[in-house]
Order: sequence, then C-alpha cells, then structure tokens
Amino acid sequence: MRVSAMFAWVLLAAVVSGAAHARGPERAGPRPDFRPVTAFVDGFVGPSGDDLLPGASLLVIQDGATVYRHDFGSYVGIAPQAPVASASKWLSALVIQRLVEQGRMHWSDTVADYFGSGYPNPDATKGAITLGQLMSHTSGISVVGNDCLAFANRNMALDACAKAILGTPLSWAPGTVFAYGENSMQVAGAMAQRATGTAWTQLVKSELTIPLRMSKTDYGLNASGLPFKNPIIAGGARSTLRDYANVVQMVLQGGMFDGAQYLSPDSIAEMQLDQTHGVPVDIASDPYPEAVGYGYGEWRDQADCDGIATRVSSTGAFGTSPWVDYDHGIAAVFLAYKQYPAPQLRDTLRQLWDVVDAAVGGPVGCRP
Repeated sequence: MRVSAMFAWVLLAAVVSGAAHARGPERAGPRPDFRPVTAFVDGFVGPSGDDLLPGASLLVIQDGATVYRHDFGSYVGIAPQAPVASASKWLSALVIQRLVEQGRMHWSDTVADYFGSGYPNPDATKGAITLGQLMSHTSGISVVGNDCLAFANRNMALDACAKAILGTPLSWAPGTVFAYGENSMQVAGAMAQRATGTAWTQLVKSELTIPLRMSKTDYGLNASGLPFKNPIIAGGARSTLRDYANVVQMVLQGGMFDGAQYLSPDSIAEMQLDQTHGVPVDIASDPYPEAVGYGYGEWRDQADCDGIATRVSSTGAFGTSPWVDYDHGIAAVFLAYKQYPAPQLRDTLRQLWDVVDAAVGGPVGCRP
C-alpha cells in the first residue's frame, strides 16, 4: 500500500477512534487508540515498508506521561544511540539559549565582537553578522559545503573551521535571505567557545545533557573514543529516543524539567518566534517551504492567528523527527536507527505528525 493512501485511511480511523476523547488530566473513558499510528509507521519502516527505514522507534508524551512507545522493524526491543542529523540544530540552539539566558552571550552579539579581524578576508559586512542570524539561517553565509565540515576534518579545531567559513565570500547581505544549512551554526558554536572559554563538548554537557539527563547524547567520538574537536554544530549530534524525549517534554512544559526550570518560558517563546523576519527564502536550500518561518534551531510548522507557533520541530535528513504540538498537548520523537538518506520520507514524517494528532484528539487552534 502506498504511504499516501495509507495515510488517508489511518487518519480517518484515528479521527473516529480517538478524536472524541478530551485531552488533559480530566480525560475520561479509554486512552487514545494508537493502532492507526502503529499501522501507519509499519507502512514505511521494516520489511512491510520495503525497507525505507530498517528500524525506528516512536515515543509520544502527553500530560507529562508517555502515552505511546513502540519499536518498529529490525530494531524492535533495541534502543541504540543514533545520529540525528539536523535534529542537532534544536539541541545546539538550546545550548546557546542557555548562555543567552545566563547573560554570557546575547542574540545581538556580532561576529566582530568575538573574532574582530582574526579571520581571513575580514570586512565590516561579515563582522556585523549577529548570533541570532547565525542560528536562524539568515546570516548571508554560503550554504555550500565547506571542507572543514567534512568527516575527515572533525579533529581540526572548531575555531579554525569557523575562521575558514568566515573567510569565504558571503552569498547574501546578512539578514536579507533565509538559507538553511550548516556553515552559519558552526560559526555560532565557535563564538560560544570564545564567549565562555569552554570547549563546545563541555558546553553541551553543562548546558544540555547533564541538566536534561541525556547521558547518551553527544556530538560524536573519534577513533580514540574522544570527542571531536570540530563537532558539527548543525548536524553532528547522536542521541537516543529517551534522551531526546526529555528535550521535547521540557519544551512542551515551558522550560520545566524534572521539577526544575531549565529555561524560562520567555526563552522558550523567544526560540519559537519567527527569527527570519519575513525575509525572502533561498528556495534551493529550503526543505520545508510550507513552514511559517524558522526560530532558533527549530521550524515553526504551524502558527495560530496571532502568529504564535503551535507546532515546532527539527527533522533530520536521516529520518529522525522530534516535534512539539501545543494544540494537542503532545511532545513526540520519531528516532530512525540508520544513517538513511531520507528525502523521500520528508512528507511521510510530516503526515505522521497528523496521524498522532488524530489519535490523541483535542482542540485545534486558529490558523491563517
């Protein structure tokens, strides 16, 4: 069965079986029926899905509790660490937002504030690029791959990689075009190191993995088992289903995690504002043209009539897709367990969000 046809069937089934249930602690009656969700994912994971993805897991949280957890395909019963590709962007943005909340950095900080003239071919235009532009893909820095981001160069210094990126010509004036890519976030990571005097790997531990209890999340290890000196800020993280679930649960709870305030509600809201400010989009590098802007490290997939994001996500090219849906009060992670080039899964993963929404039911906010 084709995925698109299956989607229509399971969405209808989920609406009938689950949409009538109210969400929240006051929910009465049976729990949501997730059988349509299982059927949908079975359609594209494992043998029944022609091995598009050999194995994956899905976890859904509602009202602070796990309401669905299922393994699919050849990794049933196994929860390995997996590369999450662009889902790394959300993690990296959280590290930066913590530094901003602590006053150690500011989104208005510029490249010149940290690098001055200490990179090749400096000019005033590059120096004016802000940290916010670097983390929202509006810096004007080229999205064409840079040699320092190649796997073979993971053990060069992150700072040296950032200087190499800054040494290339800008593709656009800063703040004038949204172009999704990796280069700009690499510069932001180097700025965080310079601001704190702490290596990115240690910042990830102190600002992300320790406070959110993500013991199996990192940005890769070299052949000697040591962290890469040049971690890929925008796409090099590895994580597990449970680790990343802590992230989306914290976001859904307005920055609260395990009884502590990890980030303020204002910081969470700031990350979800449209930081592109309506600039034109470089179509060639925009994987989600239907989104309603981009925040810091996360897509704004839906918004209400006041422009407030109601669904945010950070899907990676290998098939991992974490998302938070405020309309339905859920946080979820779909984790793919193989480095599978998954552009053909792009629409399927977005359909999955709707299948899960239909299963849990609940109100849908006003959308333009």
